[in-house]
Amino acid sequence: MIRVFLLDDHEVVRRGVAALLNGEDDIEVIGEAGTAESAVARITALRPDVAVLDVRLPDGNGVEVCREVRSRLPELACLMLTSYADDDALFDAVMA
Repeated sequence: MIRVFLLDDHEVVRRGVAALLNGEDDIEVIGEAGTAESAVARITALRPDVAVLDVRLPDGNGVEVCREVRSRLPELACLMLTSYADDDALFDAVMA
């Protein structure tokens, strides 16, 4: 079972992604957050296999969250979620 954590500041996006992922037999959404600050604390506590991170957040960004949680949980895989076509954000996400 792959355990997934979702970070997005829009609840409707989190609900939609969670519904899609929970519909799969081998994936379980184990936690969600709407802010970078709460995501770092919850991801560290829950220790998911994968974190799906919104790139743009009101209190930071998913790239910063990725760097922070991977410094604590190097085995964590991070996927960036964005609707923006931003080459700088893409490069930062890959490097994180």
